[in-house]
Order: sequence, then C-alpha cells, then structure tokens
Amino acid sequence: AMIEDPEWIRDVVAVHTEVVLRSWQAVIDAGAQPDGLWIYGDMAFNHATMCSPAMYRDLVWPFHKQMADWAHQRGMKVIYHTDGRVSGVLDMYIEAGFDCLQPIEAKAGMDIRKFAPTHGDRLAMFGNIDVMKMATNDLGLLEEEIRTKFAAGMATRGYAYHSDHSVPPQVSWDTYRAIAQTSSRNTEITDNGPMNPLVTFDC
Repeated sequence: AMIEDPEWIRDVVAVHTEVVLRSWQAVIDAGAQPDGLWIYGDMAFNHATMCSPAMYRDLVWPFHKQMADWAHQRGMKVIYHTDGRVSGVLDMYIEAGFDCLQPIEAKAGMDIRKFAPTHGDRLAMFGNIDVMKMATNDLGLLEEEIRTKFAAGMATRGYAYHSDHSVPPQVSWDTYRAIAQTSSRNTEITDNGPMNPLVTFDC
C-alpha cells in the first residue's frame, strides 16, 4: 500500500495522529499533567526498516513530527518505541523531535556502543540489553553486556536500563536477580565519574 496507494497511507496516519492527540488533549483537559508521550510504532525488521528512509520521510515522518511538536509545546518529552534495525533513520527521528529511543533491539544489529558517540548528544537511549544473551544464563557474558552498554549509554543525553525485547522464559530467576544486581552496580560509577542513568533523562 505504501507504494501502490500512498495517499491512503497518509490518510491512515493522519487519522491515527488526530485520534492520539485528541485523546491526550482530553486527558489534559480533565486535569491530568502527563510529563511524556510514548509513541509505539514498530517500523523495522531485523535487517532494515519496513520502507525506505525516503518513503518514511514522505508518508509517516510529518505525523511523527506533528506529535512530537504537540508534546513539546505542552512541556512533554517524547519516547519512541520501535523494534528492528532503525540505524538508517536515527537522524530523522532526532529531526522529528524524538527525545528518546526504546528498546534498541540488539539482535537487529542495534548497538548503543556504536551509535551513542554519533547520536547520543541528541537522543537518549532506553534499553539494548540483549535478551538472547540473557537466555544463556551466562553471568560473565551478561556482566560484560551490561557494563559496556551502560558505559556507552551513560555518556549520552540520558540512559535507562531495559531489555531489548521481552525477557524469554529460559532466563532463570537467579540470572534475573543477578542482572538486577549488576545493573545496580553499574549505575553509580563509570570512567567519567558518578552517574545514575535510572533516575532521569537529561532531555
């Protein structure tokens, strides 16, 4: 449909955007004071986005920017959720106004150690701890995964711990407890000094 009927796609995304923003405005009008907008919109496979970057910019990006602008005008930050490999559109996410990306799927080739140096000053990071490594129950492997990715994440605009996808049932309770303990140890001190990425995003 994105190729054969792009106007229909624009209409669908426009209607969706209007529903989201009207719903949020009703929540605010009722007295709520949300501090963020979390947009869910999986748009990638493990190897690439579902459409070309040019098609994303033409058909979907304007509405992403509309939602981000709306949120920012009301003092809200924006987290964008998408699985898959989205490294080719990170700059467009930033241009749209997304403040944070989640969950940064490791098995899709997303690695904050690679793109934090190039995008981390403009985009907070949320996640990227590989659930495939969790499923091995190898605590040494997980120690390295958490330590190196926390160090990369904490050098960005902001970082919060999160698995890169649903935690699989193969992960034992002892492993999960060890992950929590390892995460806690690595939130306080890095080579750059004391930091705690689990408290807030400096967006």
